[in-house]
Amino acid sequence: MNKYSTGDSYLGRISMNPSGLKLTGFGPEKVSSWNLGFNLDFFDNRLSFRLDVYSRLTTGMLMGGAGITSTSGYSSLSTKNVGDMKNNGWEFNINGNRLLKKGKFSLDLYVNFANNHNIITKMDENVLEGLNTEFAKKNASLLQRVQINNPFGAIYGFRCHGTYQYNFTTAQRIAKGKMPEVLAAQGFSTLQDCVDAGITFPIALNANNQVIYNEKGEPLQMMFCYTEGSPLGRFNGGDAMYEDVNHDGQINELDLVYLGSSLPKLTGGFGFTLNYGHWRLSTQFNYRIDYDVFNMARLNVESMNNNNNQSEAVNYRWRKEGDGGFNQFIPRALSGSFMTNYNTLVSDRFVEDASFLRLNYLQLTYSFDTKLIKKWHLNQLKLSASARNLFCLTKYSGVDPEVGYGGYSVSQDNANTPAHARAYTFSLNIEF
Repeated sequence: MNKYSTGDSYLGRISMNPSGLKLTGFGPEKVSSWNLGFNLDFFDNRLSFRLDVYSRLTTGMLMGGAGITSTSGYSSLSTKNVGDMKNNGWEFNINGNRLLKKGKFSLDLYVNFANNHNIITKMDENVLEGLNTEFAKKNASLLQRVQINNPFGAIYGFRCHGTYQYNFTTAQRIAKGKMPEVLAAQGFSTLQDCVDAGITFPIALNANNQVIYNEKGEPLQMMFCYTEGSPLGRFNGGDAMYEDVNHDGQINELDLVYLGSSLPKLTGGFGFTLNYGHWRLSTQFNYRIDYDVFNMARLNVESMNNNNNQSEAVNYRWRKEGDGGFNQFIPRALSGSFMTNYNTLVSDRFVEDASFLRLNYLQLTYSFDTKLIKKWHLNQLKLSASARNLFCLTKYSGVDPEVGYGGYSVSQDNANTPAHARAYTFSLNIEF
């Protein structure tokens, strides 16, 4: 701070302060890696195998805007060495060149298998805390979890077992000896009899599947996030039935479990080329095996919380007592209550296996006989028809199972426009 004055008169004041912290201990990333490869060739190179196993370790990994403790007076550094990351994987290739040949017929093929994953082996605690999101206690909120010595892409949420068939008030009446006629006709005399038979109520059960009662002899109602003397919500008939893992009568962060991984167990492709005389047929496929996607698009069109278009699946929602139960996953409609009901929490209801096999490319070509085209003063004449993305075999319910994966977060489908549009091409190739 500087002060300028003439005699006793005050003229002005200038203050200066740093705009950021000095990058002490800052250095470049260091990478060490190894790659081990094997090649095997048979039948004069007509059939070959190649296996590559690799590992890459990055130490002093750089991150921009890295979070730091607020006691420093700043929230982040422009750049920081935050930790170490290891990339492991393998790739196996099979190639066949004229693998089968008889007369005018021949066959070429290739097959590729691969697996790859990233693992954080060391991470600054403040940065790690910033990467891991907290349970937001609301619908459609995905958790991000980065764990030391574990691959990225783990999906965490609740297990959903269906919907509650009956209202809580019905469970209260049964506990007082007032069994509904429809249940009495089935021979039930107590609330526990109903529970033992697989009939579902929004009531708390212990580890032995027995009803938990309060001091008044009333069953405890299932709640959502009971804090500071009151819950954020209470479950009722037709609501989603989440697993109370610790049997404390409420659904909260203690009931979150591992639901799957966005990292495929296997990725790759294959293709073949058939030649017969002047004809040639070429194909190219790709695939992913055993990887999970969180279908956020499906969650939105099954939420029934607004006037937006909904999936036809909501036609089979819970409507009256007795509907629903185990493995019946469409809850009741509660329009305008997206923040007060908890029927679309992140759960295994919306986690889907997105394994697929896609035909990326197909081309059929006919090459005219050179003797014939010489008469037309041509060196080459080819007629081709090709197609891209003809079909995709998958059990995934979304538009496109090939959702991007990688990075710190899980793969989620937000109803993006598919990148694989179907296309057809016809071409004529003339060479003079």
